[in-house]
Amino acid sequence: MKRWLLVLLALCILCVTGAAAAEETTLLALNVGKADCLLLESGSTRYMIDTGTAESWGTVSAALRTRGITHLDGVILTHTDKDHAGGLWPLAMSGVAVDHWYASAYYTDVKTSKHPMVLATALCEAEVTWLKAGDSLPIDGGTITVLGPMEANDDSENDNSLVLYVETKAGTMLLAGDMEFAEERTLLAAKALKHADVLKVAHHGRDDATSSSLVRNVTPQVAVISTSTEERDDTPAESVVSLLTSYGAKVAVTQDAGEGVLVTLTDGIANVTMLSEAQLPAEVSSIVISDRSNAQDTVSIRNNGEATVELSGWYLYSDRGKEIFVFPEGTTIAPGQTINIGTLSTPGETDLLWPDENVWHDKKEDTAYLFDAYGREMDSL
Repeated sequence: MKRWLLVLLALCILCVTGAAAAEETTLLALNVGKADCLLLESGSTRYMIDTGTAESWGTVSAALRTRGITHLDGVILTHTDKDHAGGLWPLAMSGVAVDHWYASAYYTDVKTSKHPMVLATALCEAEVTWLKAGDSLPIDGGTITVLGPMEANDDSENDNSLVLYVETKAGTMLLAGDMEFAEERTLLAAKALKHADVLKVAHHGRDDATSSSLVRNVTPQVAVISTSTEERDDTPAESVVSLLTSYGAKVAVTQDAGEGVLVTLTDGIANVTMLSEAQLPAEVSSIVISDRSNAQDTVSIRNNGEATVELSGWYLYSDRGKEIFVFPEGTTIAPGQTINIGTLSTPGETDLLWPDENVWHDKKEDTAYLFDAYGREMDSL
């Protein structure tokens, strides 16, 4: 009897240790064109690293909604370029709860008051935490360490990119932002770059980043490139892809997936899934843009259908200025109802406030677009 109890105890121990060994860290690189938006998840912690462009917000919004993501432990902006920072404003308006907002302490060509993270956090009355090399952030099963930048670069905003090293029980990742050769050389000289199971390739796979010295130090199993050849025909560079594959890395490019590239890291082994387009709920076609006044800086939408429609997460987009207004959670529109949206430039009161000024251009062509919460165009004017 004692022997059987010992066997059962041993099996239980194996099950427990096996479960611990099977802990996962995942990285989802969304297909947001020649831009970056990463969802990093380990255990109960989840970070968004960069937010894509303003135009790609629908893809980001759809990913959050289809996964039921209503809370992020942190949003990390690697640098201020619009293809990384464009989704900050709508994210801050979206109702997704964000515990912490992080950005690189070094940036160029923008005043602090106009920094995209500062503008976004003002919408939700939050503060920015500025990161430098040596700082670390918590993640279940490990840490996210900031490797760079080690110094400010006044010549290239790309070389002010945060470079992050993720280390959990499942394995390691190097997320290189848009780091170019200058920042890369600084980190290599400091011996800061070491092996990582997964590499998020810098600068959309262009040939001004990712040297043979970096790849030799990192030797990743999987290399993820976030880009669109249609938007930038020199990405990914053949030389970069060839270099990565010559060191045994499996290269996955976001443009080759529908929704994006999912990397699952378990016990130091990285597996790649090219995600197809997500299954979305049926479209609602009864909501239209019924009016717009450039002089009053207002836009109106109307429900021409026979049922009340929830507008949570729907958004308006200005083609000229690339401004976005996200309808607050819980917003509904009844049959026959019209909702008027004004801005900080609008005289008098409106139903909803777009917290921006002079959205609609009164002298140049400016198209207003209405999208649902999954980024599908519903109407334009």
